[in-house]
Amino acid sequence: MNHALVAPETQDNPPWYARDSDGSILYSGVPDRLAGHPELARRGIVLDYALKPGVVFESLAKDEGPGDRGFVVKVLDLEDEELEIYERLLSRLDSPQNHTIPCEIVRNGHPMLIMPMLSRMDLVIRRWCKSFGDLADTFYQLVEGVTFLHKHHIVHMDLCFGNVGAALTSPASYHAALQLGRIYIYDFNTSRQFTHGPNSQPAITLPETQTPPPNDLTHFDPYSWDVYCLGVLLNESMDLYAERKPSPPWLLRWYARWLIGNERGCRAVCRCRPTAQTALRVMSVIRWAVYALERCSTVYQTISSALSRAP
Repeated sequence: MNHALVAPETQDNPPWYARDSDGSILYSGVPDRLAGHPELARRGIVLDYALKPGVVFESLAKDEGPGDRGFVVKVLDLEDEELEIYERLLSRLDSPQNHTIPCEIVRNGHPMLIMPMLSRMDLVIRRWCKSFGDLADTFYQLVEGVTFLHKHHIVHMDLCFGNVGAALTSPASYHAALQLGRIYIYDFNTSRQFTHGPNSQPAITLPETQTPPPNDLTHFDPYSWDVYCLGVLLNESMDLYAERKPSPPWLLRWYARWLIGNERGCRAVCRCRPTAQTALRVMSVIRWAVYALERCSTVYQTISSALSRAP
């Protein structure tokens, strides 16, 4: 982290920095106003260090068992749309297409989120995905979650390994809303809400994102930008998968390239790649095809093994 580029503190909005006795910033520390927060104390949450200095803090897993992944507390910036977006999405958690992380909005004092700690997407690929079918299902869930956002005219704007995750061990009792292996999307601080939906929203100025835009573009149809980031994320996921396992089927590679598209720098509605809804329909077919191929392979190996043992 470049400590010379430190965001200014305000009275309420983050960053909330911890400070040493000489007034210097402790970038990994927890500020007193959070360490003694009554809502955290009431829940027995003791924050251990900062994941993102001044903004996101973690409570490490204690001795509650192997499913205890601890908590994450995020101080919300009221100058962006994150609080309103979470309010909308959390009210729709009963929808199976909604992949928003189950969390709690605390309003005692400055608003903040209390979330379960998840494993990042790169760890999901390395530890959870044991087969092409697992990989295809993970991709389907992710595209499904983005499609849900776009259906409600919400654009994430920063889809990447760090903003997508899953619970890879059985959740502890106080994380009962989590589902084992389900993909969740979080961190909506750069996200936007729009009046227009996909295929009708013109380009906007891109915020600072973790995925570099193609051709150094500064303007993008926001819905198309999410799909582009999906393609990059899926491609990088397959690279990780191939480090320890056979290379994923060409169909999955084609799919990621299709989402990335051939960017032409559209200032109006972008036609360089499919919408999330179209991508979901195609991914549904691909997931079925991958399952079928794996099933056929298993049957073939079983028959071959039986014949090899025949007298």
